[in-house]
Amino acid sequence: MAATLSHHDGFYYGEHTGEFIEIQALRIHITYAGEGDPVLLIHGAGQNSYTWRHQFEALAERYFVVAVDMIGYGYSDKPDLTYTIEENSEFLLALLNTLRIKQTNIIAMGSGATYALDFMVHYPDRVHRAICIAPGGVTDSMPLPLRLMQSSTFGWLGKALFSERKFNSMISNCMFDQTCLSSQDLSIYYETMDSKESREVLRRSIANFQEDDVLYNLRLLPHEVLFVWGSEDRWRPIADAGLYTAPIENYALYEMRNCGHLPHEEKPDKFNEKRLVFFALRAGRLIPNPFPLRREFLL
Repeated sequence: MAATLSHHDGFYYGEHTGEFIEIQALRIHITYAGEGDPVLLIHGAGQNSYTWRHQFEALAERYFVVAVDMIGYGYSDKPDLTYTIEENSEFLLALLNTLRIKQTNIIAMGSGATYALDFMVHYPDRVHRAICIAPGGVTDSMPLPLRLMQSSTFGWLGKALFSERKFNSMISNCMFDQTCLSSQDLSIYYETMDSKESREVLRRSIANFQEDDVLYNLRLLPHEVLFVWGSEDRWRPIADAGLYTAPIENYALYEMRNCGHLPHEEKPDKFNEKRLVFFALRAGRLIPNPFPLRREFLL
């Protein structure tokens, strides 16, 4: 590890704890472990690196894994930015440069997966391949508080809409099994969102999430991508998968049965199977493909 890190009491992944790295005068929270080819874990909007708690140690047995709190989220600094896709893509470049990682694999979730795909289009040599879980932004099927963030009315409604009770209900609602998150899990998620600054970052991330250019540019993507989708995803239904898969030449789409928007949290053992994660990240092509290509979801 070439960067200088400072220890702090953040998220815990077994024996590994979070640390800070400085990027462009900002403190960014990461956790890293293992040896081998790099794997960068990227969470979605309103989340933090805690979402990878079930994958971190499993990956660290075989890879050099880095879980990052994206700029504005978790324990990372929350600067006054617009939080566009482009800004997040440039942040990923700065992160890899600071860690002196020439090329990495990526596992990314939700809007974080869209940031990752945009980064891959613009900096193709910096990524080997990627696993993207239900990429995209806010849809009409998502809860009202998230949809309201696209409007100016959210400013004065934010605290009321994001009470701990309503926040916990909203997060649980994105799961097929709404009991799979413990009270501790929910508390950790809410803790890092329970501030005016955190809610404003989320509002800007949602309001400025313009994915049309990303979708158009995916036709230029030279990488192989494995898309993972929960069959019961109410927030970003699997029927939307074609928006992302249609432009890409080399992809596979794996449907995780009886899972919602966060299949890696809902069924971590299934997600962590070597057949799924390790095959998708190994050297070589996704051929022969062990996952069904869900052509019926192509546009």
